Amino acid sequence: MLPLLLALLQTPQTPAVPAGAAPDSGPVFSGLARQLDVRAPRLEASAKVDGALDEPVWSQAARLTGFSQYRPVDGRPAADSTDVLVWYAPDAVWFGIRAYEAHGAVVRATLSDRDNISADDYVEILLDTYNDRRRALVFAVNALGVQQDGVRSEGLTGAAGGNNAGFRFDGVVDLNPDYVYQSRGRVTPWGYEVEVRIPFKSLRYQSAATQDWGLQVVRTTQHSGYEDTWTPVVRANASFLIQAGRLAGLTDLRRGLVMDVTPELTARMDGAPAPQGYDYASADPELGGTLRWGITQNLSLGATANPDFSQVEADVGQVTLNERFAVFYPEKRPFFLEGLEQFDTPNQLIYMRRVADPVAGAKLTGKMGATGVG
Repeated sequence: MLPLLLALLQTPQTPAVPAGAAPDSGPVFSGLARQLDVRAPRLEASAKVDGALDEPVWSQAARLTGFSQYRPVDGRPAADSTDVLVWYAPDAVWFGIRAYEAHGAVVRATLSDRDNISADDYVEILLDTYNDRRRALVFAVNALGVQQDGVRSEGLTGAAGGNNAGFRFDGVVDLNPDYVYQSRGRVTPWGYEVEVRIPFKSLRYQSAATQDWGLQVVRTTQHSGYEDTWTPVVRANASFLIQAGRLAGLTDLRRGLVMDVTPELTARMDGAPAPQGYDYASADPELGGTLRWGITQNLSLGATANPDFSQVEADVGQVTLNERFAVFYPEKRPFFLEGLEQFDTPNQLIYMRRVADPVAGAKLTGKMGATGVG
């Protein structure tokens, strides 16, 4: 009788569908049951990204459930239930997250800066668009929809952009890249709910007609310190991404034209004291700009000439206390961010911030078959 009682206490109860939401009628994929090949429906539909999963389209989505604990003890059923709804339209993939809080604890959520939600409750969506189990794009959102994004790589210790704040024993998360996607969330009486739309324009992926992407979802809960994953993950395994599931059978993805052009015009005026007022002399203006062109689904061309980068966020000041070690700053310039993960190496051979004032530059990044291009 006692073992049966303990088993009932340890097994999380699956909550009912929240009030106001349509009953789920799509396929269910349980991580604990090893149902790891997700066939998400392709729907000619759209939804409003408002953090409420109440549109009829969400009732047709595939549902990921059966999360298990990853930290501090792997293999246990998750203490709190998490449901992730997945479907895709011709131009984007959609995720809806229902994170239940059965303990009555307060959900920790703040309107923090981008890439600064590690002290909140949040959910990470990992998409391995080349399905090579070596690198995955990370799209994380807290309970209010604040974003944190980057690239998670296996077996690396440094990032070419100089931001190693996301280092983990099971890989490194480079938070320098910023992707364009929409997210919105809200705190509810039973936990929190988040809606995420990731357009295909923001991704690089295979050129095959039918594709399989690696898929993993990670939930972090602050009040307990627990970290749960959709697929069961063993911490002793040498690879985290190889234990992910798959988003299988994606067809007819319409990326469209991907092109960003940022023209820039810079000029300077010097002044010096004169007997009567100041004398001013202006320098010749310089025309420049930055171009990003998605040539194919998996190759992007970047070019820049006389870049100014004045629109880029300023660096946070650092105090150098030990001169024996170099000071590293995160990369924020658009030209250098494009395809930055292709320049990550086990030992940091390239540090982009050393390129301080380029006259012109061009680069081709992506992947051709099993070969990374940078």
